[in-house]
Amino acid sequence: MTVINGVVLYTRQYKDNDLLVRILTETGGLRTFLARGAKRPKSHLSAATQPYTLVIFEGAFPKRNQGLGYINDIQHITNYPRLMDDIEANAYAALIVSLLDEIFEEGDPLTRWYNQLVLALQKLNEGLDPQIIANIFEIQLLVPLGVAPNWRVDPISGQSDGRFDYSEKYNGIISEAHYELDDHRLMLDQKTMFYLRQFSVIDLRQINQISVSNTTKRGLQRVIDYIYERQVGLKPRAKTFIEQMHLWQNTLKQTRQKKEGTS
Repeated sequence: MTVINGVVLYTRQYKDNDLLVRILTETGGLRTFLARGAKRPKSHLSAATQPYTLVIFEGAFPKRNQGLGYINDIQHITNYPRLMDDIEANAYAALIVSLLDEIFEEGDPLTRWYNQLVLALQKLNEGLDPQIIANIFEIQLLVPLGVAPNWRVDPISGQSDGRFDYSEKYNGIISEAHYELDDHRLMLDQKTMFYLRQFSVIDLRQINQISVSNTTKRGLQRVIDYIYERQVGLKPRAKTFIEQMHLWQNTLKQTRQKKEGTS
């Protein structure tokens, strides 16, 4: 029997009363555990197998790193209520965990990303802007994906200060002096460029408040989606849900404004 720390990513039905629980563990990376009887109404495992729960449990890793591990008993759980009550926070948490699950292999040592995920869930639960927290993850996960853009300096001149734009041709930033070298640069505003560069190196522990305009947030998401779709070829279902959610929110807002305008 081993004491295991982990974050529940999601669950799948297994037989009538059992669950397969996908967990990012602190020391063993991504693993799937069998929780017998977790679907029974009075099961002590039920509360510990909710998505985005931080859990300390007694169990076993898969033998020889193959097959399923087991959850036998729960020592402690930490829930994040806002993620259950706030649909937007929940959606962005789903995006973060789906990226981690898509990008990394079973059993890869992921202690850094485990700690980052715990911090992200805490920040989301505190009410910090969920898109920005997810955007930081999206930018920093480009490194293990092997397509991380150069956010640091212009590759031609080595310039690190001044005005920049994003160039897929040069896989990162180019300075204003070299804009003419890429007719397809994204023509980003400088606030968006500033945050993209910051997100690539920022530590989530440093973030206690977030104040980013909706215009800049749209610019950030446009660049990140552009990189993931064109250079990575990855679009999780959680991303599609977020897009549909924002479309629905905008439709409701427009309908409300029209009603107020005619009243």
